[in-house]
Amino acid sequence: MDEEIGERLRKAREAAGLSLSEMTRRTSYSRGYLSNIENGSRRATPEVVVAYKRAFGHDVNRRSFLTVAGIVLADVAPRHVGLRDVDEMREMFARLRDLDNHLGGADTYRLYSSELARTEHALDHSHYNSSTRDALASLAAEQAQQAGWAAFDAGHTEPALRLYRYSRYAAVEGKSDDLAANALIHISYAAATPHSVDAADAACGGSSTASARTRALLESRRAWSLAATGDADGASRALDQARDALGDADGAPSPHWSGWMDSTELDLMAGRVWCVLRDFCRAVPALETALATYPDGWARDKALYTLHLADAYLEQGQLDQATTVAMNAVCLAAPVASARPVAYAKRISRRLTDLKAPGAPHLADRLTRINPPIPASL
Repeated sequence: MDEEIGERLRKAREAAGLSLSEMTRRTSYSRGYLSNIENGSRRATPEVVVAYKRAFGHDVNRRSFLTVAGIVLADVAPRHVGLRDVDEMREMFARLRDLDNHLGGADTYRLYSSELARTEHALDHSHYNSSTRDALASLAAEQAQQAGWAAFDAGHTEPALRLYRYSRYAAVEGKSDDLAANALIHISYAAATPHSVDAADAACGGSSTASARTRALLESRRAWSLAATGDADGASRALDQARDALGDADGAPSPHWSGWMDSTELDLMAGRVWCVLRDFCRAVPALETALATYPDGWARDKALYTLHLADAYLEQGQLDQATTVAMNAVCLAAPVASARPVAYAKRISRRLTDLKAPGAPHLADRLTRINPPIPASL
């Protein structure tokens, strides 16, 4: 079946008079990745098929992803929009993005999706030149990624994936290769399927011109996808590439959405990767060192990373430490409207209970009294 679909895509490309290099430019996927799809050695995902259709000039309704994701588009009178207006919109959104450091996705989703709806309305109903259109489309891609992240954090994966797909299409429209690559990485991270590595590979393959911190972010998340498949060597190489990219980042400008990537964040991701790969001798030092300076104010993220450390202690048979660290994480996560840390803590709590760890009943009781304000739907 993969060979048949790949052959049809190849024939359609050739009939349209497009080279693989031109298809790479139009879709933001790497040349090697598309070649493997066309010869049947890789699966053609729905996103790739849609990307081919768009490259051939077939209309794919960008707005449909927002409608399905439950985002209501604003109804505002048309106006002229210039690059200065888009810069102001981007600066405002950068300030709103920083709320993600302190609040959970259930608190921020509506805020981010409202900003996206305004930008989408400007794209469809305002007057602008081609440069402004590209800037608006790129801003919409960035906003969709943040709204998708909030949805994912609130435990709603399908709306998150729809927003990430919208983001990819908007990024391609805006000629923003780095945002298109980041959309693929988000899809890889959230989907957690056997094909996630394909998306991560395509993302990193299309990021050669991205900033150093952006490349580090993409490679670190590729390491996570590889670790999830058990590919320790591949994950290690991706972490090394992320580290090399960070070495080039001193003083180099980065977009706001990837500017937070630094050596501490990479150490935390490395620790998580080694946990997944059950290499706890490497995971524990990385997590302990990074968490020692990580601010408590970033409660959701610190809770998640702390739970990985608790998990590592548990796997090493250090039940007292695992229980204590897990309790610290639960205290951090309690006031945050995020589904992920509580779900992870409950899994650890059940295992500690099964092992009859001394502090397990207290941890389980504490978890029963946590009820994050997560809506049933977005």
